[in-house]
Amino acid sequence: MRIVDARTGERAELRPRRVGLLRVTVVVGERDGRFDLGDLRALLAGDVLARTCETQGLQVFTGLAVPDGAQEQAGALLKAAEEMGIHPPGRLSAHGDAGTADLVIAGRPQPGSDAVAPALLVTGPVSGPVAGPVAGSVVGSVVEEASDGGPASGSPGSARDPFALRLVLLEHAVTDPVRITAAALADAGERIARWRALVADLAGAPSGPLDADMVQAGFDGLDENLDARVAVRALQALDERSDLAAGTRFETCLRLDQVLALELARDIGRGPR
Repeated sequence: MRIVDARTGERAELRPRRVGLLRVTVVVGERDGRFDLGDLRALLAGDVLARTCETQGLQVFTGLAVPDGAQEQAGALLKAAEEMGIHPPGRLSAHGDAGTADLVIAGRPQPGSDAVAPALLVTGPVSGPVAGPVAGSVVGSVVEEASDGGPASGSPGSARDPFALRLVLLEHAVTDPVRITAAALADAGERIARWRALVADLAGAPSGPLDADMVQAGFDGLDENLDARVAVRALQALDERSDLAAGTRFETCLRLDQVLALELARDIGRGPR
């Protein structure tokens, strides 16, 4: 796997110091202890990295570094991350303590980054109508305060699905800026609901082989700077490809969702809603 090292601007191969284990530290928060959507994006990048590596047999240990004295305030950030399906960190520490990390992921440029780790990934900034600290249901806050995004279309609840924010972020290159709007969240929420319904419908079909080309293309993208866009486009294609065997569509959706983690299998067995 390669990432764009923020220190050099060039792609660098991730090289774990310990065989079979990649140690990652996600650095979040302003010096005054405030957290924002950019910090959630950094946590999401760490989550996607861990899920991708684990499908390849590489274990990942993720630590979280927060401003000194802000461990308690980080609770709201971690709650929002949990809502988005992001695995909790295995260790909480203060800024400046990257430990023996093989990679540092940060939501903003890091001072003295030459010494932070063998590699540094800085995720792109996230802007939108939400200002100030992350608190409560982050997606609900984004939608309620998205005054410049226009009215959300579709069902009222679709944009409030926390996984809608996850999908919006996954649809951008990890180092590119993202602007969150109510319209984007509503569209993402509707697509997730449709994909979950599709997977639930396909679950009763005879098993079929994966579409190897779709899966390989999706994982090739993830191996290049955690680019999830190809995998997301593959899900869209599977939604539209009624010519493919139902079992193939089902198995391929689930395989891609191992990394995208949109909980596409959540509605299996629930019946009509």
